Amino acid sequence: MIQRIDTGKTMSRATVHNGVIYFGGHVAAGKQPTMTEQAKALLSRYEELLAMNGSDKDHIIFASIYVTNMALKDEFNAVWNEWLNPGCAPARVCVEVGLAEGYLVEVTLVAEKIDA
Repeated sequence: MIQRIDTGKTMSRATVHNGVIYFGGHVAAGKQPTMTEQAKALLSRYEELLAMNGSDKDHIIFASIYVTNMALKDEFNAVWNEWLNPGCAPARVCVEVGLAEGYLVEVTLVAEKIDA
């Protein structure tokens, strides 16, 4: 069975199947001016989303990171590495993409549902 969360016409905010949560892409609310600020806001929001859906950052299986400029990757990584708990880094990819104006980073996560 597939559970769809916050389903709209085009997409769901997340789907859950076989104990795995698949999140759609999320960006930082507020379009903060720097990568550091956007990354902190975005990862803080993901902590909330993970908790709301029965998981946490230690149970992230895979992350897709989309940045508007690879020159910003190290700045994102500094926040990401601080956010993760030691030994809990997921498999990950980081690619350069075009995002809506003002956004520097978008992240999608796949995580184990631990409250199943």
